[in-house]
Formats: sequence, structure tokens, C-alpha cells
Amino acid sequence: MLKKFSEFIEEGMWGSALRRSNTSEERREDKDNTQYIDLGLPSGTLWADRNIGATEPEEYGDFYAWGETEPKEEYTWNTYKWDVYCTKYNKKDGKTVLEPEDDVVYLKTKGEAHIPTIEQIYELLNNTTSKYKTINGIVGRLYKSNINDNTIFLPFAGNCDVSSITGIKRFSRYWSSSLYSPNHQMAYYLYSIYDNSVIFVKDRYVGLSVRGVKDK
Repeated sequence: MLKKFSEFIEEGMWGSALRRSNTSEERREDKDNTQYIDLGLPSGTLWADRNIGATEPEEYGDFYAWGETEPKEEYTWNTYKWDVYCTKYNKKDGKTVLEPEDDVVYLKTKGEAHIPTIEQIYELLNNTTSKYKTINGIVGRLYKSNINDNTIFLPFAGNCDVSSITGIKRFSRYWSSSLYSPNHQMAYYLYSIYDNSVIFVKDRYVGLSVRGVKDK
């Protein structure tokens, strides 16, 4: 039976990061503790060593709907800040990449980093070799640079749809900052499972993990 988001928090499955998610003051460690890893990528992009909301590289961190800047207990179109009509980032306004005020990484790092674009995610996949890995009891995929051997770890946190978390220890889904232009209700994300990593699109209201990057 699926468990509700609040039940996982109570049971401590998300570690200290989620249990401290009540105030932004308590969560300021997102910037202070995060290290940015040089994977030798052609663009010079540096990847954060942990998710937003996590205090350790292997922790799950928090879930966010696309373009939202705070976690919540229910992820639906009714609770999405631009509702089912997606009143921002659509064919009318022509916006296709999250603006700083809608980028949780940008806000939490005071402009030092941001959610990766789809191009930056492609660059990661094209310049690393990944494998299934367990770190401190947490499963995920380890991405090792083909250029300098540095690594980042993306834990399999699953995702949150409505108030139920699914996919723990089976997959990870990480938002990009890029809209899927053919259907403005969807955005690109990085999907990782036991034996592969691919790029898909998903409804913007769903709660996914977020990992930051720094530009050169």
C-alpha cells in the first residue's frame, strides 16, 4: 500500500533534511554545506554533490513541483501555483526556461547556482559513465566523469504524486529547468533506474528531486 508523504517524514526515511523543512532559516544549510564537483565537462558546468533539502550527498532531500520553490505535502494540479492551465511558461508568453524567481536552487543559493537546463543534463550523460551504487545503505546511480574521474551520486528517491511517494530505491527523477515546448504542461527531467539514465518529460505539478549546477 502506498504511504503518504507525511508518513515518510514521521518515520524518518528522508533524514534530518526533510524533518527540518518547516522554515527557510532552518534550511539555510543547503548553500553552506553543498560542494560543486568539477566533472571536466566541456561547458565548465559544476554539479552539486547533493540534492536540495539534503545535508549529505546520499540523502534524498525534498520534492518540488516544476517552478515551485517550497516542498509541500500534496502535489496536484489544484495545488500547483500556475494551476492546470499553466498560466506562466506557455505558448502565449514564450518562456521556455525557468526564471530566477521560480528556480529553487537559484533562490536557496542566492544566485550562485541554478537548476540545470536540458542541455546541461545531456552534457552530463554524454561525458560520464554511470552505474548502480549503494552508499551508506542508499541506492542510486554514481556518475563518473570520463574526463577526470570525479563523481556525483544521485539517490533513488522516487517522486511524489498527490500525497503518495512511489519509486523509493527503484528510480530517481530530477527536474531540468527546461519546458517541453510541444506541451507546456510538461517539462524535461532526468530519469535514472538500475541499468540506465534517460531524459523524459513529466507533468509539471509532480514532486521530483532537484540538483543544482554552477555555470563556469
